Amino acid sequence: MSDMFRFECTRCDLCCGTGPNVSITIYDAVRIAEKINVSINDFLRFYVKVIIADMIPVMLLPGDMKGRCAFLGFSENGKTYCKIYEARPMKCRLFPIKIFKLSGEELEIDEECPGIGSGPEREVPKELVESYRKELKMHYKLLHKLIIEDGLEPIEALRNALNIASYELGKEMRKGFYNAKS
Repeated sequence: MSDMFRFECTRCDLCCGTGPNVSITIYDAVRIAEKINVSINDFLRFYVKVIIADMIPVMLLPGDMKGRCAFLGFSENGKTYCKIYEARPMKCRLFPIKIFKLSGEELEIDEECPGIGSGPEREVPKELVESYRKELKMHYKLLHKLIIEDGLEPIEALRNALNIASYELGKEMRKGFYNAKS
């Protein structure tokens, strides 16, 4: 994939309205829980579906009966929008770019997206790609440590990981706040 591509979202809901459900990291979960003003524990209980895959818990944003994301909204004119746009998962922020490897330059564009090839030419958001890769690595590294090394059950490990991520993100936000004030 080159560093430039043409894309303009058509609000067709192909990405958010047809499934499969979006997997999220512990950091995505913390940002979303904060946005919708619920505790991490309530977010885990009421807003995600957790699947245990080979001892590793995977959080999914659930969909409705049609496979639409629970946070997909419809405006009066029928256009779609994200109810948690400011806190949407990193995977959603990057769409239509898809990441299949945690290192290297390999990226892929979802060619099924009707917005590809139209609109302004855009640069691949390399900082966002690297932030997502970093979060994915930290997410899986922490879960691995808690489950494999510390011997926690997957759901208990996920709860602990969410609390750790909440603390880490809170610390980053406070640091940014204080740096901005000086």
